[in-house]
Amino acid sequence: MINKTKQELQKRLKNIQERLSKTKELEVKKLSELGDDVFAAFDRAMQAVNEKTNIFTELKKKKGQLKTWKISSLKTFFPISLPHLISVPFIYGMIIPAIIFHIGLEIYHLVAFGLYNIPRVRAKDYFVYDRGRLPYLNWFEKFNCLYCSYVNNLMRYATEIAGRTERYWCPIKHAGRLQKTHSQYNTFVEYLDAEDFRKKWESLRDFSDFEDGQSGKTQNQ
Repeated sequence: MINKTKQELQKRLKNIQERLSKTKELEVKKLSELGDDVFAAFDRAMQAVNEKTNIFTELKKKKGQLKTWKISSLKTFFPISLPHLISVPFIYGMIIPAIIFHIGLEIYHLVAFGLYNIPRVRAKDYFVYDRGRLPYLNWFEKFNCLYCSYVNNLMRYATEIAGRTERYWCPIKHAGRLQKTHSQYNTFVEYLDAEDFRKKWESLRDFSDFEDGQSGKTQNQ
């Protein structure tokens, strides 16, 4: 009888030890996985910092390498072919209608968006001029980059303003597929969705889905 009881106790102790061992292994495994996740997140964060740091490091390095000005770069200062020469007044002449368009756009943007309660588009999200920091460009190339950036950024800026206006007044997708759409287009009502059109239209006039009330980054570009 005593031997039987002893055997049962030993068996129970063995089972308890096995369960404890398994539990310990699972906990160690979970801790190990958690540690891996933490290290991976840390590595990603450090990589992002290093990428930004490397950009400025490379700029400084190239700036040092390009201190000696080369005579061969003279050819980039002026157009070197007849088509370039002919196109000069047409290229730089576009600054006049661009500025007029920009002024009119801003007047509409400030007045209409205020009346409709549409979040205004932040210009700083669209007007970026970082190419001027590149040391391998001469002053004339930097000027061209500045001009090119202004006009192209203006078009993107205007597209976002137009997209939010379209969402407010006519948020209906086209029947045909568009090659490129603005940030608000994917929220629009389907072309044949007559049943819920009015209801969805009213909800689309509420711009509370914007993350910060201005940027509209919640939408698919």
